[in-house]
Amino acid sequence: SRLNDPDLSRRTNLKRNYGITVEDYNVILINQNGVCAICGMQETALGNTGKIRKLAVDHCHLTGKIRGLLCCNCNRGIGYLKESKELLLRAANYIGK
Repeated sequence: SRLNDPDLSRRTNLKRNYGITVEDYNVILINQNGVCAICGMQETALGNTGKIRKLAVDHCHLTGKIRGLLCCNCNRGIGYLKESKELLLRAANYIGK
């Protein structure tokens, strides 16, 4: 139960949603030096419990392949731009004007 294992829901969600274990997640996190794969910063967003959230598992929604771990802002940013390389490049060009 959750009382006996506070990480049960996290382990279950990682396995069900991404096919990885907490240990797999931690390997990715170590390989990224504990920071977001895009902005290179640590997560600052707070979860429901008031604690800083874990980096989100970013994956391709077509293939399910895991790309890396992202902070909330970067994960939302690519989501809002529909994971489209074209839209992301257009956005980068736009802000570079």
